Amino acid sequence: AVPTVEAKGFALAVEGHVEKKLELALDDLKKMATVTREVTLECAGNGRVFLVPQGRGLQWGNGGVGNAKWTGVPLGAVLERAGVKAGAVDVVLVGADKGAITSDPPSPGPIHFDRGIPLAKARADETLLAWEMNGEPLTAAHGAPLRAVVGGWYGMAAVKWLTRVVVTDRPHAGFWQTMDYSVWDRSGASPQVVPITAIQPKAVITSPELNTVVAAGKKLTVAG
Repeated sequence: AVPTVEAKGFALAVEGHVEKKLELALDDLKKMATVTREVTLECAGNGRVFLVPQGRGLQWGNGGVGNAKWTGVPLGAVLERAGVKAGAVDVVLVGADKGAITSDPPSPGPIHFDRGIPLAKARADETLLAWEMNGEPLTAAHGAPLRAVVGGWYGMAAVKWLTRVVVTDRPHAGFWQTMDYSVWDRSGASPQVVPITAIQPKAVITSPELNTVVAAGKKLTVAG
């Protein structure tokens, strides 16, 4: 469920394999060098309704993708302030949303949604901690008061209701990149489970919509 995270009293914890643990209020982040990036977010399950056999999860048609202008601070700048120690590997983004997964495979009780990304991606220009979307403060549904935006990767990495950033000295093997949001990589000698990461190329016609009646003999604009 959507958690309640009030902007007043909010503090982002930056901890783990760092020189200095940080507790940053929203105002602290806004005093840093602010940037705005136009980024595409797409659900990893976009188009899932067309899979045969049917895949589990929300049965997206073509609606699980969009562009927005995100305003915030680069995650790399926050990590620089904390001082990442030598040997750091992953940066784990932890959201306030929490619950137990009862489907197969189940989670080990209630867990927070989190996602680990490699240190290089965390430091990349397209990875932000955002508090505005299209010039307006984030709504609760979009992760207020603070969320991650990881450009070029599927939306599961763009953790909403962000409360903690944890730097680790080993690859993160959380539920949401091993038991879920993961695929079999069969390119090597034996298959391995790997996290879903970069958005794959896809061509989508969004207009006319599915099952639209198209009049004969008239011009029609096709968009996507």
